[in-house]
Amino acid sequence: MRYLIGLTSLLVLGACTTADWTTFRGQIEDHDLLAETRRTIDSSYRDLPFESGAVYVVANEHGELHTYSLTPCGGTHICGANGHVGHVERTLDYFVVTGAYRGRTFFLSPGGDGYLTWRGENRDLAWN
Repeated sequence: MRYLIGLTSLLVLGACTTADWTTFRGQIEDHDLLAETRRTIDSSYRDLPFESGAVYVVANEHGELHTYSLTPCGGTHICGANGHVGHVERTLDYFVVTGAYRGRTFFLSPGGDGYLTWRGENRDLAWN
């Protein structure tokens, strides 16, 4: 009997509320809580690119390992070993470096991995 009274009172209380539950549900679905939690852990507990200076990248291109040096050279500028000056931009999941090496875009994620876009193909990379 007590359970029935408790359940009835909850239903009556729910009927009296003015909350828009469809909007609330939509707001929850718009946020990927798992991805946001992973991003928070990444930025708190993993190494971030350029946090302690230059980043050295190793990537597999056409069957060979190639190495790249990406060095911060003021503000959002990144200098490549070849003398080109590129730009770094922070997105939700990556530090994106463009212009430091001709035709290559580096996507560096926290923790030492990511990918390199070269000639329209994505290639895995590791950075330190």
